[in-house]
Amino acid sequence: MTTLKNELVGTWQLLSYIEVPINGTDSKFPMGQNPKGLLIYGADGYMSVQISNSERGNFSSDDRYLAKEEELKSQVKGFIALAGTYKIDNMNAIVQYAITTSSFPNWEGQIQERKIDFEGDILYLKSVDPILSDGIKVNSYMTWRRVEKEEYLSRRERFMEITASKQSKTQFEDFE
Repeated sequence: MTTLKNELVGTWQLLSYIEVPINGTDSKFPMGQNPKGLLIYGADGYMSVQISNSERGNFSSDDRYLAKEEELKSQVKGFIALAGTYKIDNMNAIVQYAITTSSFPNWEGQIQERKIDFEGDILYLKSVDPILSDGIKVNSYMTWRRVEKEEYLSRRERFMEITASKQSKTQFEDFE
């Protein structure tokens, strides 16, 4: 029997991140329409996630400690990361994060839960409890695609091309 943990373990690439206010106002895209992100679930029970706004600008300085105040503010609003341990509630299809470190320090030491759903290599995560975002309580909805499957396929395709190329050469070598 496949458990949710077996399905989750691996690396996931963010496809979308939408926040839906519980007061019924319009949904928002806190990291823009095309956010970047990676979510990693280890078999050892640790997890890590990084999400950024793909339209973040570079700092005017190559020294991150010399960034201008407005650049720092933009970077803080355009990036979130957290890591810690995770547990799975198979009966309710929920993953629970025990956050040990976060770019938003208020989350450190907290427990956060996400409802899990799969559709092939696509993972859907929904916040179980609303969070505060820009002063409004929202539910977050994230869609992720498994990375390993894509890389596996591209590696397999390269292997098949190399193998086919070697076979073609071998066939002609027999006639020489």
